[in-house]
Amino acid sequence: MRNILILLLIFVSSISIAQQTKPTVTPPMAQRGGALAIPDDTYDGTVGTMACLTVPGTTEDIVDLNVDLDLEHTWAGDLVFKVIAPDSTTLTLMNRPGFAEPADDGTGGFGDSSDYQAGSILNFSNGGTTSAEDSGNTILGTEFICATDGLCDYSPAPGAGPGTDFGDFAGINGAGDWQVCIGDAGAGDTGNFISASINFVGPPAAVPSLSFYSTILMIGLFILFMGYRVKRQS
Repeated sequence: MRNILILLLIFVSSISIAQQTKPTVTPPMAQRGGALAIPDDTYDGTVGTMACLTVPGTTEDIVDLNVDLDLEHTWAGDLVFKVIAPDSTTLTLMNRPGFAEPADDGTGGFGDSSDYQAGSILNFSNGGTTSAEDSGNTILGTEFICATDGLCDYSPAPGAGPGTDFGDFAGINGAGDWQVCIGDAGAGDTGNFISASINFVGPPAAVPSLSFYSTILMIGLFILFMGYRVKRQS
């Protein structure tokens, strides 16, 4: 009897601890837009000169997020990618790879000449294995980023543009319309912004604690155990 009571106490305590420490993360929410022509050679650093898709947000506060893009376009070094929160917080995901732009205004120089192929989804996250600045630097100018080189996961490289990484969005409320935008800063190469998705990660969900009830149960078991001992000794 004594051993059974002790095992019951250990079992109930372990359940209580497990219930209090179980991590729960809000499932990502993915939203997509529709194809949109990217204006050729219009980018001057402003959102109004970019092709933007609107992505519905989340009602939760942001812990982290990542972005998927699908586009078709020649000459990657012409392009600038940005994600903009409802409160106007802006992160530049990529800024004319292969060209060290002195300012985020679309002027001067030529970047990497590799291309983007429709259906080759690019993912941007803080854990991306390749810097967006290095997009296309391992393939020929007529080959396709992601489709040819297999490099599809990128970390943000804002260059002269606003933002640092996805930590810029931590703590803000995700409600409202987000924008994912592509700008073209070079003439002669064109393409389309096919789709975008934002995967939001919110705070861990609250897990109900059973500590109060388990404490009451343990006290009851202890009282029963002590009563059993007294009975045995009398």
